[in-house]
This record gives sequence, C-alpha cells and structure tokens, in this order.
Amino acid sequence: MKTILILILIFFSIINCKAQFSEAYYNSGRENAKQENHPAAIANFTKAIELKPDYADAYCARGISKDLLFKFGEAIADYTKAIELMPDNSAAYYNRGLSKLHIHDNNAAIEDFTKVLKISPDFDEAYIYRAIAKINLKDYQGAIADYTTVLKLKPDIIEAYIGRGTAKGNLADRNGAIEDFDKAIRLDPKNADTYFKIGIAKNGLQNFKGAVAAYTTAISINPNDADFYINRAIALQNLRNHRAAILDYNKGIEIHPGFAPVYYNRATAEDELADYKGAMADYSKAIEIDPDYAEAYFYRGKIELRLKEYSGAIADYSKVIEINPKSSEAYIQRGIAKINAGDKEGGCSDLTKAGELGYEKAYDIRNVLCK
Repeated sequence: MKTILILILIFFSIINCKAQFSEAYYNSGRENAKQENHPAAIANFTKAIELKPDYADAYCARGISKDLLFKFGEAIADYTKAIELMPDNSAAYYNRGLSKLHIHDNNAAIEDFTKVLKISPDFDEAYIYRAIAKINLKDYQGAIADYTTVLKLKPDIIEAYIGRGTAKGNLADRNGAIEDFDKAIRLDPKNADTYFKIGIAKNGLQNFKGAVAAYTTAISINPNDADFYINRAIALQNLRNHRAAILDYNKGIEIHPGFAPVYYNRATAEDELADYKGAMADYSKAIEIDPDYAEAYFYRGKIELRLKEYSGAIADYSKVIEINPKSSEAYIQRGIAKINAGDKEGGCSDLTKAGELGYEKAYDIRNVLCK
C-alpha cells in the first residue's frame, strides 16, 4: 500500500513539474515576443506545447509570432488548434481572421470576425476588420453598416469614419464621403491621407478648386508623397492651369520616377501648351516604362501627324492597333497619315476599316479624302 502511494505521488509530481515547465516556457515566449524576438518566442511556445499539448493560449501566442513573421498559413493552423481546444476563444477567431485577410481570403475572414462578434458583440475592431474584408469584396453597403455600428459603440474612432467615407465614395456618395472625412479631420487635423481622400471626393464632384485646396493641405502636412502632387496636378489640369500642373507632375516624378501614367499626364499638359518636344519625350518615356501603353502611342502619333512626321505617326498608330485591334480612331488617324505620306490606297483601306468597326464618320472622311 505504501509503495502504491509513493508511485501515485511521484506520478502527480511529474505532471505538476511538466505544467510548471510548460508555463515557464510560455512566459519566456511572451517575453521574447515583447522584445520582438519572434523566432525565439516560437521556440518557447513550441516547448510549452510539447509539455502541455492542450495549451490553447500557447497555440494562440505562437500564431501571433508566426503572423508577425509573415507565416500566415502556419499561424492559421495554430489559431485553428487553439479554437479546437477552446471553442469560444474570441482572440483566436479574431487573429485567424486577420491572417486570412493577409492572404486575401476575405470570405473566410468575415466568417471569423462574425464568430468573434457572436462571442463578444462589443468588439469594435472585429467590426472594423470585417468591414475591410467587405470592402475588398465590394460589399460597400455591408461595410458601411459595420462602420456605423462601430461608431455607435465608440463615436471617436477615426478609422471608422475614414473607412465609412471610403465605402461611400465607392458608391459615388461623394458628399457623404466628405462628411465622414471631415469628422475624421476634426478628430485628427494632421492626417494628410484624410485630406487626400477629401481631394479625391471633391475631384469626383468636379469641385476642382476644392480638390486643389485639399491636396495642398495634404502636401503641407506630408510633402513627400508623390500621389498628393500627382492628384493635385490632375485637378489643376481640369482647371486648365497646365503650367502649375506640370510643376506638380515634376515633383511627383522626382519622388516616384517609375510611374508611366505620370509621364503620360505631363505630356498631355505639355501638349496643351504646344510644347511638342516635351510632350513627345514624355509620351516616349511612358512607353519605355510600359511598352503596351496604347494611349501614349496614340497621342504621340497625333503630335507626329501635326508635325508632318508621317512615318512615325503610322508606326505609332500601327502599335495602337496591335494592342487594340478594334480601335477605330487609330485606323482613322493611320489612314490620314498614310494618305498624307502618299499611300492613298492604304489610307483609304484604313478609313474603311474604321467605318466597319462602327465609326460612321469614317465614311464621310473617306468620301472627302479618297475621291
């Protein structure tokens, strides 16, 4: 009897010892995670799990460290195990939802955030991230509903106003978007991105002066964002202020030199100012960056046609047709260039083709030029 009692005591002592060691490894893991030493943290949490295979918190904590190392698949597996061990673990559902967002599995993320909200109905961040997943799926009304619920719970969450404003903007409710962005600015007057979003909304309302003012404020807060200058330049072009637009495009290119549409846009401004040399150079740069930029070939061809450089124009319009064989306007322009270059038969054939593609005026042009 005494021997049995000793063996039982030893058995329970071993279990208790394992539990203590498991807890120690878990605590070490948390400490390493705080120090952002996530490989060490993962090793600690793994040791804790080996000693205590049903340690739900250790799985969840290891998942977080894996998330921060961009190992989203492994993190999801850990959160899933934590949920198996503790089905009402809202933290595990929430973190798994975030991991699924990272891998663009938006529907699955929504399911996890919905589960979180069934367990914890006032979990504001779950509403916010569920709304983001809905925006990714273009369910803008659903996102607006989630952001509205968040703002009822906590009326001072800036991200919710910005997110709801973005969703409204995507539904073309630009006035509603501006209203939300204005509320966000009242809470954080130094948020350049919010002014930028107001600029986009006002540009959509064709309030170009208002858009310029919003972009200007964004630039005053953060003068190093190329998008701010580029979008202000677009608004300035809409106001026919091409010289000021070019200065902004210059700044945008200085900050972010590899973006083909900016060279294209600057070329259109130069074209308006009859700076054909500058426009040609910028259309060419846009094409160098993006060899399939049909619009850049088309408008470079128009300048070449204007300058009577017919062979260059024909080559550019031919490239447009190669990229988009149904471009009736490219056939018209190439037809005119060919006729001016002395190839009347080829030019008239192009004009006929433009008509066949649905551009009825091509036949009128053909009747004049192909007599």
